Amino acid sequence: MRTVTAKLTSIYRVVALLVLLSSGLISQIYLYQHARSVAHKNLTTQAVAMAGNLESALVFSDVVFAQQTLQALQHYPNVRMAAVVLSDGKEFARYAPTGSAVEPDQLLTDAKQTGYVGLNQHGVAQTIAPQSKAPARLVLVASLEELNQETLLIFVASTGIGAVILLAALVLFRRLSRSVTASIESLTALMRAVEHDGTHGQRTDVVSDDEIGELARGFNAMLGALEAHNLHLNTEIDERKRTQDKLDQLAHYDTVTHLPNRRFFNERLKMAVQQSLQLDKIMAVLFVDLDNFKLVNDSFGHDIGDDQLRAVADRLSKALRASDVVCRLGGDEFAIILENLVDTQQIEPIVEKMIQSLIQPLRLDNHDLVVTGSVGVAVCPDDADNPEGLLRFADAAMYAAKAAGKNTWRRFDPDMASRTTLRLTLESQMRAGMETGQFEVHYQPQIDLATGEVVGMEALARWNHPESGYISPVQFIPVAEECGLIRPLGGWVLRSACQQIAAWSRGGHEGLKVAVNVSVRQLLHDSFADEVLAILMETGCPAQQLELEITESVLMQNGGKTLALLERLRQCGIGIAIDDFGTGYSSMAQLKNMPVTKLKIDKSFVDDITTDADDRAITAAMAGLAHNLRIQVIAEGVETNAQVERLRQAGCHNFQGYYFARPMQATQVPAFIANFQRQQGLQAKSAREPGAQLEAVISQWGAWI
Repeated sequence: MRTVTAKLTSIYRVVALLVLLSSGLISQIYLYQHARSVAHKNLTTQAVAMAGNLESALVFSDVVFAQQTLQALQHYPNVRMAAVVLSDGKEFARYAPTGSAVEPDQLLTDAKQTGYVGLNQHGVAQTIAPQSKAPARLVLVASLEELNQETLLIFVASTGIGAVILLAALVLFRRLSRSVTASIESLTALMRAVEHDGTHGQRTDVVSDDEIGELARGFNAMLGALEAHNLHLNTEIDERKRTQDKLDQLAHYDTVTHLPNRRFFNERLKMAVQQSLQLDKIMAVLFVDLDNFKLVNDSFGHDIGDDQLRAVADRLSKALRASDVVCRLGGDEFAIILENLVDTQQIEPIVEKMIQSLIQPLRLDNHDLVVTGSVGVAVCPDDADNPEGLLRFADAAMYAAKAAGKNTWRRFDPDMASRTTLRLTLESQMRAGMETGQFEVHYQPQIDLATGEVVGMEALARWNHPESGYISPVQFIPVAEECGLIRPLGGWVLRSACQQIAAWSRGGHEGLKVAVNVSVRQLLHDSFADEVLAILMETGCPAQQLELEITESVLMQNGGKTLALLERLRQCGIGIAIDDFGTGYSSMAQLKNMPVTKLKIDKSFVDDITTDADDRAITAAMAGLAHNLRIQVIAEGVETNAQVERLRQAGCHNFQGYYFARPMQATQVPAFIANFQRQQGLQAKSAREPGAQLEAVISQWGAWI
């Protein structure tokens, strides 16, 4: 970088050189032109004088005199030629120095021209007017070479002198300028030091009363202000960085599990897919949905639910490879990116290890929990070559894993996409169906063979689709549970059943009980008990004729909170039945602590009771315990007479199933009961031949089977 001194010196050098050159050149040009003008005037004067001397020679036509007069010019070495030219253009007399080669001059031929000044020579033409003779012209031509050489010599000499003067002035100027630029250089050095060190604590020691001193004081003040500003700015930057880090953490990481969130997952998945396609590598997306997480969350509270999510996050991270990316998408959904797979066979051991890590017992706040997950797998590029397709197909595979019994995994296949579409379509149609009254409540009779009476009905939701007809509950109930429609659907069935109970009571069936299934979402809602009691009040339904069916798993996992709720309903006269008893984790001894009025033996025990001794023993044990606790027992899913006989032998006398009647519309129930009552005359015969009554009854109401 050039210094101020160097710049000023260069400026001065250029200015001085320009001044010297311009002044020298102008003066030399002036002197040169002046000398040429003087030389031309002298030549003109000489021509005038000589023309007067030549008049007599012309009068007397004396060529010799004229030649002698011109010969006098030999004393003027610059004269190259002299000639007397008559009016007719002929030369009267001529002079030319020895060895001088003079070209014909323009003055000799052009009578009108009086003179000229060229670069190396000049000439004049003077008129000679003798008396009584025609006028003639005297032409003189002189050289300017000597003048030009003298001028050049003077120019070179003056240029040398000017250069010496210029160099001396430059040296003097440089020394004088140091007194001005030293302060500037000091400020510049300080500036470089500040730039290099990045600190603003240094100050300049320049002291003067001129503008540079004022600049130095301003520079020191600026450094002080910058030092204070930087201190404040650094503090603010640190605070903003901390805030930005927090925002980035919130934007890309889950606050509960501290795993990357959905936004991070989407960005990472996009890069993983691009890399997979560019490098021709296999990668996979795992979609994990925890089984029954909502049940745990609603049963034990959100704190326990959050602890479970953190435990799941920790187990997933430890079970997978260090290169795998685990993210929480939200709720109980997790997603995992497996990259750099050699082949798809690597996926199975990874997923199996992950599932096994989840199923290990988990104890949280004195609660023993079993965590399982359903996993869907989609592979790039085999299944999809874009992030959206991979996630969608992994989600579809996850639902297939749930349909297969949960706690397992499934690899995506094209049929799953159609099933997912069907499920979404079914959900949409369900919402429309609930709004347009497509759902109905059908009732399946419950028979007491000990008394020969129809003792109850189970209310069952049925969907009568306007185009597809009746859709199986096996199809729409799981969809309702997944999409959150089970609570409004269950509430509608409960209200419809209560209205029907009130109508049947007014019609003479005061003792007919109706069982209504209650989903876990209904049961765990804080206002469930109040809603049930409000429906009873609104519909006029007698509480003693309503029975609520709760699955064993729901009853056991929700502990004291659920028991307190059911105890309140039981105190109001509502019956409580345990559905699917024997399939859960409860102990039979726990029955005495439950406000239960009825046990329903699950169909899984009934199916093989004629061939499986264990099923018969379990059924007999359940029935015996229930009788000892004064709890009613009913077997569901009864389909054959052989099953009826085995159940009677086990101590069960209440039955429900297709062997007796399929679910029917409410309008058909009174006719069925009336037809059944007409068979009471067979009771005496049944005391002697128990199977005969049953066969007779079945033969009479075969229309209901």
